[in-house]
Amino acid sequence: MSDNPTAYPPPPSPNVPPPPPGYPAPPSTFQAPPAPDYAQPYQNQPPPPYAAIGLAGAAGLMSQFTGRAAWSIGVGLVTIIAPFVVHWVFYVLALVGLLYGVQAIRRGQLIGGIIGIVLNVIGGLLTVVILTGG
Repeated sequence: MSDNPTAYPPPPSPNVPPPPPGYPAPPSTFQAPPAPDYAQPYQNQPPPPYAAIGLAGAAGLMSQFTGRAAWSIGVGLVTIIAPFVVHWVFYVLALVGLLYGVQAIRRGQLIGGIIGIVLNVIGGLLTVVILTGG
């Protein structure tokens, strides 16, 4: 067994030919390629149409009235309208609507959540007034 580990190659033999010559040196002066004859990107672009900006803003506002916020608003409207239309009072529905409003606010739907909470408070007060006979 030899003293050299197997991971290292053995030393070269003395009669190995010299390595091939290297590449030639690059020229001493660099010449840049010619400039393109087209417009540079991101220049001379028309601004976006205002209708697209308005629609994007409307879509962002409409996202405030989806999910839990929509449920909160719907439940609030039912607690306000139902006593007058069907002569029926929902005792717990205003509390469920309040819960949905709080969940909507916690999910980032602040406008829809606040509207839902206000409607459910009005519906809850209406329920209390109807039940107490006042």
